[in-house]
Amino acid sequence: MSKVWTEFKKNGLNPELNCVAINGIEMEIGQQNYQRYCIEILSDILPGNSDMNYFALIVEEIEFPTRVDHYKKVWRKNKDVINSTECSLSQEYAEEIDGVTFFYGVVEIKDNISKNIMSIINGIPDAIVFGEMTKLENLDIPAIFQDEFIKVNSDDTFTQRDYPIYFQMMDSGFEICLYVFLSIPFSSNIEGNVEIDTERLKVELKEIENENWTIDGKKVFIFSIHDNRFGIVGDGTVVPDFFWMIGCIEEDGLWVDLSSGNHCVYEQTDQGIFLLFDEIRSFVEACKS
Repeated sequence: MSKVWTEFKKNGLNPELNCVAINGIEMEIGQQNYQRYCIEILSDILPGNSDMNYFALIVEEIEFPTRVDHYKKVWRKNKDVINSTECSLSQEYAEEIDGVTFFYGVVEIKDNISKNIMSIINGIPDAIVFGEMTKLENLDIPAIFQDEFIKVNSDDTFTQRDYPIYFQMMDSGFEICLYVFLSIPFSSNIEGNVEIDTERLKVELKEIENENWTIDGKKVFIFSIHDNRFGIVGDGTVVPDFFWMIGCIEEDGLWVDLSSGNHCVYEQTDQGIFLLFDEIRSFVEACKS
């Protein structure tokens, strides 16, 4: 069972931007749930195309282009990914740099914004997807290509861009995260996520790791939380697979239910699974007290 969640935070690279991180784990099981979730989140947070224009710079890099390459260029080569009825295409450009030919162009996403953004990000991983106030016909596409070509050759994990909205995907196969960077005017109405995700949980529990605590008269030991997969539960176990193990109580399990809004904390004993705290924050506070 794949798991997905959203984080909303200030962008540490640029104080003028906010960052929405759409996370997914256990992606080896299947990404359909993650794709649907991303489309739903993007539909909620992105301004409509009456306030923002959405583009993707698509580049085909070929060292020894053939006649077929010169014929296909960009749009014919990616026709299976780009929905021509919902997108507008710029002219195609060709540029040679250090003996390598680059064919490139910009596609404007006109309809079904979130769905087409995800389609391009998944189908063309190297595409630069961004939002801009400028119309397609007014974009300086060669200048955009030159600017992005320099950034692609940098060693930075996150690429800083000057667009009011832009996207970056990190995909390791097992874990995946789509980062959406939005300028303050387009993200001021987005509220922080009150749910506790795995990364935030690890931060909150860091101070109490490897310590013995007493909660309602029961001794609690917090497992190591440095492993990104700390205690993921799989199918076929007594505890449902949307629970995450975070520790133990007298050799029994201590679990967080990631499917609930408050992320309730449960304990597993020989007699069954019982509610320990109705929200994760109460558990954290009890451990700190």
